[in-house]
Amino acid sequence: MKISIRRGQSEDARILFRLASQYVTGRESITRDEFTIALDNILRYREQEANVLFVAELLGEVVGYSLLTVSRLLHAPGLTAHLQEIVVDEKHRKQGIGERLMEANEHYCMGRGVRQISAMTSHIGNFYNGRDFQPIGQHYRKILEIG
Repeated sequence: MKISIRRGQSEDARILFRLASQYVTGRESITRDEFTIALDNILRYREQEANVLFVAELLGEVVGYSLLTVSRLLHAPGLTAHLQEIVVDEKHRKQGIGERLMEANEHYCMGRGVRQISAMTSHIGNFYNGRDFQPIGQHYRKILEIG
């Protein structure tokens, strides 16, 4: 099975929107218009690239993606990365696609001198546990009303 990983592009918008709809967070889903604005912002070039979008293809079909944010923190030396999202299409899970996306993120980080990758999850802790991630805290969220 040939899984290829590449950087996401605006041409991937339709399938990425469908995949993003599978990312369950316990709050309302993103609308197509909101998604289009977010994707445009994520793909915009920046000198100190903050967002890294990888897509996974299986036989030429996009079947997963990951979104990584690279930044500096005040409490940690060097660059830090946070895996914001990793999604594999429901019908293609357990085929090594998530593993390949993680490898791409780690390779990217090592090439940039990133010292730490973090991720939060409430659903698939076993995915991270098998990749040498260590649980270090709890995640809290507050949804704000706008307007």
